[in-house]
Amino acid sequence: MGLLRRAPLLLLVAFVATATGARGDAPPPLPGPAPQQRAPGFDAAADNRACEGCHTAIAAEWRGSLHHRAWDDPVFLTAYSIEPIAFCRGCHVPEAEPDSMPPAGARRLGVGCVTCHVQDGHVTGSHAVAARVGAHAVVADARAATSAACERCHQFAFPEPQRAPMQGTADEHRASPHAAESCESCHMPLLQDQPGRAHRSHDFRVLGDTARLRSALTARASRADDHVVTLSLAAARVGHAFPTGDMFRRLEVRARAVDATGTTVATAPPVVLARRFGRNRAARVQIGDDRLPASGAAREVALVFADPVSAREVRWEVVYQRLDATMARAFGVDASADEVVVAEGALRPGKSRP
Repeated sequence: MGLLRRAPLLLLVAFVATATGARGDAPPPLPGPAPQQRAPGFDAAADNRACEGCHTAIAAEWRGSLHHRAWDDPVFLTAYSIEPIAFCRGCHVPEAEPDSMPPAGARRLGVGCVTCHVQDGHVTGSHAVAARVGAHAVVADARAATSAACERCHQFAFPEPQRAPMQGTADEHRASPHAAESCESCHMPLLQDQPGRAHRSHDFRVLGDTARLRSALTARASRADDHVVTLSLAAARVGHAFPTGDMFRRLEVRARAVDATGTTVATAPPVVLARRFGRNRAARVQIGDDRLPASGAAREVALVFADPVSAREVRWEVVYQRLDATMARAFGVDASADEVVVAEGALRPGKSRP
């Protein structure tokens, strides 16, 4: 029988021992990739259903999240078909042993409620809750409300270690002006349930939240000369480089000159801000990174037209993309539908400001 379906008294004992400091051993591990420290017979999928049965609003948010779809996401599955290795399974199906193909239940679960909230045999959260009839206790772990709770899954090396991490979001956060704020403060905002009662959102939405993506940078355009439009871009309300996470995410900066009817008459070659990779023997190696840095320092982007455009209105935009066009085709992604315009504007003819 799963942990959450046992008598609450067992959890109450664990709660009292931990909350009163009676336990002298090391704190339980924070959430992270497989292998998890699970007791024999622990059924992650069944216990997760118990979570969903009581915490219905939070469960609905989680079911729509990429955490839940960590394995079933089509982009991941395409990548996994190319590199079906334990390294990938450990993060994308953390409730199964990574050394072999995970069972269907663990694949459907993805990163579940239990992955973050069941540690060392206890149900954990940022605040302690005493057991009562029909409800389990919650053991307080103050780290659950900090960025440390996210770090083991969002900061890791390549399978073949190199100077740059495969994902370095936690390091970026520590280098940002928002380092004192937790990841949860942005990615799990408080939602009001009823007067005096709220919970943190569990949809972890980024790609589907255009407003949040647009708030992640500032953009200012000017004319450098008759041929060149310059954009000054900086990470803004974001506690890491932009974009972060998957190493193929990028920004494409575009500009076009239009006539009086709005018809495009000239286009500048786009400029891409992203991580750059080469090959060293069989390994992928980062050779450059011109994303917007976590520090908030501005990055200048020059968009160069072949012909003079000072007499034309120039319309510009900054577009967030998960993949470049070539990779999008290989992964079966409609690149035009997948991209998000995160900043845009226009320069009037002859003007140096939008």
